This record gives sequence, C-alpha cells and structure tokens, in this order.
Amino acid sequence: MIDAEAVLGQVKAGTVPADWQVMRAKASFFVWSAIGGIIFTFLAVVAAGYLFLTGTIVGIGVNDQTPDNVALFWFIVDMVVLVAVAIGGIVFAILRARDLGSVNEQMLVLMPGGFVKRAGIGPKGTFSATYANIARLTPAVRNSAQYLDAVTPDGRRVSVELDGRFGNAKKLARQIAGQHAHYVAAHSGGQA
Repeated sequence: MIDAEAVLGQVKAGTVPADWQVMRAKASFFVWSAIGGIIFTFLAVVAAGYLFLTGTIVGIGVNDQTPDNVALFWFIVDMVVLVAVAIGGIVFAILRARDLGSVNEQMLVLMPGGFVKRAGIGPKGTFSATYANIARLTPAVRNSAQYLDAVTPDGRRVSVELDGRFGNAKKLARQIAGQHAHYVAAHSGGQA
C-alpha cells in the first residue's frame, strides 16, 4: 500500500529515489483553460445579443407562420441555453483560475510499484494506486477525456481521470498501464 502523503512529502523534500518520475502540473494548462471559459462566456453573450437584437429564433420548425406564443417559447429556450453556457464558462474559468493557485502542490508521481496523483489540495484531491492491488489496468476514453480503468482482484472498479495538467494524458495513461503490465510480469513468475 502506498502512503500518498509520505510520497508527496518526499517529493517536497527533494529526496526522490532515482526510479521515481515526478510530473508537476503546468500552469499553462490552467491559464489556457480559464481563457477558454472566458471565450465561451463571451461567445454566449455575443450570440444572445445577436439573437435578441435581430429577433432571430433558433427553434425546431419555427418560420414566419409560427404562432407568437410558440416563437416566444423558443426565444426563451434560446436565451436560457445561452445564459447557461455563459454561466458555465464563468464557473469553469473561476475554477481553473482557483486551481492555478495550487499548481505547485499538484503532481503525478510514477513509481515502480504504483502511482500517486494530486490534482488538488488535501486528501480529496489525492489518489494513490498500488500495482499489487490492481488485477487489470487499461486506458480508456470517455466523453473525450482520458481515464485509467482499474479492476482490483476482488472485482471492484475504479476510474482515474487524467487531463493535460501533467502532460499528454493519452501518453501518460499508456505509460502507467505499461508500468502496471511490467510490474505484473515481474511479480507473477514466483507466484505460480
């Protein structure tokens, strides 16, 4: 079992063994993500302004003969959707900007026997995995996000999301899955 806090303490103290690989979060990931949220907000506001000023309605089957109450309904739906996108962009930008404040605390530590991922401050933002406790570890993509899907020997499933804060998420997922496979191959020979 990996003691995540002890591993992170070693990294902070600079006493990392040679066979560990430490990847720190990149500030640029958070800056560009926050800018993306601001851009989404700006585009939603511009689109809402355009629809409002031109009287354009983006609705299903809306034309010149559409009754006023149906047109009003679709206009309200359009505005609600654009307001939701704008609020989502603002929230996303704020969260990414907030995470920028803890960028020095965030890291991914790959070790021969497992890994530790800290993507936030405190125990809730920390995840550790010991390869000995994982029967199968496979990279997966869901909703355009990269995951590591782990299955324990007792059948319990755990998914760990990897994003671009530590580098190319797809490459990292493959690297970690490869390290797990190497660990299993190296430790299964004597257990037959």
